[in-house]
Amino acid sequence: MKPDLHEIHKQHTFDSFCKKVLVNEANNGHREINRRALKEISLSELPESAIEQFSVYDEYNLEHTLFQIGKESVLIKNDRLAEALSAIPEKERNIILMYWFLDMADREIADFIGIARRTVNTHRQKAYLLLKKLMGGEADE
Repeated sequence: MKPDLHEIHKQHTFDSFCKKVLVNEANNGHREINRRALKEISLSELPESAIEQFSVYDEYNLEHTLFQIGKESVLIKNDRLAEALSAIPEKERNIILMYWFLDMADREIADFIGIARRTVNTHRQKAYLLLKKLMGGEADE
């Protein structure tokens, strides 16, 4: 039995429709690829400074020196500074660490240690001179 002409026409029409949809989708895909190509840049084309923004560096506590002051911990990353801090007396070291790394005022340090505020200032100045000397600077600069 011969297929009906109307059925053949419907099949050709549907086939034509499907081909148009596929062609238009391919065109949309090519347009999207071209649009992205204009806006996107390859990582290899980025300058070194831009790549550094995406970088992540692992830091391990083993590479740093930890000083404990009461319940607070101060992590010193500079080995030279950590050695110099280790070499000064504990009281002066703690005053330096509380002042510079824990952002404590002289009054807070004095209350924490249990000494007069003026004594904190004296110990801090003494510790500065000693640190400067240990780190290779001139003590009277």
